[in-house]
Amino acid sequence: MSDGDLTFERALAELETIADSLERDDLALDEALRLFERGIDRLRVAGSLLDSAHGKVEELVEGASGTFKASPFDPEVGESVEAGSD
Repeated sequence: MSDGDLTFERALAELETIADSLERDDLALDEALRLFERGIDRLRVAGSLLDSAHGKVEELVEGASGTFKASPFDPEVGESVEAGSD
């Protein structure tokens, strides 16, 4: 499976498997380093997928006229980007 076909859930599952393997006492150093590098790769993929999903999250905002519209959600502020501008 290429990184382009990897889902967030699959990347997370692989990270959990890698972490479990790295906790074993009988793991050879070379294998531990290989797993660590793969884990870093999966972490980057999962982070990228989360960033992409974050950009798609929207919130419904009620305007002064009583109508609702979709607006990008800003997690730093805890409200939509346009919530204070209506």
